[in-house]
Amino acid sequence: MIEKDTNRVLLLAKADAIAAAIAGSEEAKSFWQARAKMERHVEAQKLFDELKRKTNALLTLKDRLGEKHEKYQRMKAETDALWDRLADIPVALQYKAAQDELNGLLQEVTLIMLARLREQLPVERGPRQCGSGGCSSGGCGGSCGGH
Repeated sequence: MIEKDTNRVLLLAKADAIAAAIAGSEEAKSFWQARAKMERHVEAQKLFDELKRKTNALLTLKDRLGEKHEKYQRMKAETDALWDRLADIPVALQYKAAQDELNGLLQEVTLIMLARLREQLPVERGPRQCGSGGCSSGGCGGSCGGH
């Protein structure tokens, strides 16, 4: 039992070390710098907040009505217009790029761990988790939109 507890403690310490390495990475530093610039840009911040709300509403409409429905299409056009407005603000583009870079690093680490574990354990990739503003597939708040 003591050996099991010791192994668990060592494993969790290694997980903490990986988390600390990610938090101290260039990707994380770039993200925090870009976020600080974004927080000082009132218009970009307002557009991102609106985009998050509309993206959540868009996902709800997609689930309830489907992508072909008029309400969904209208909301999709509104989110696309917000992305177009954000594309004209360099600080917003830097923030999104930094967010995507950090998310990419996190995804790579996760995929490597899953690949290694899959060789020895019956590991499945569960459903994609969104909502943190960090995915770049088009399904989440601030950083998604497929642009």
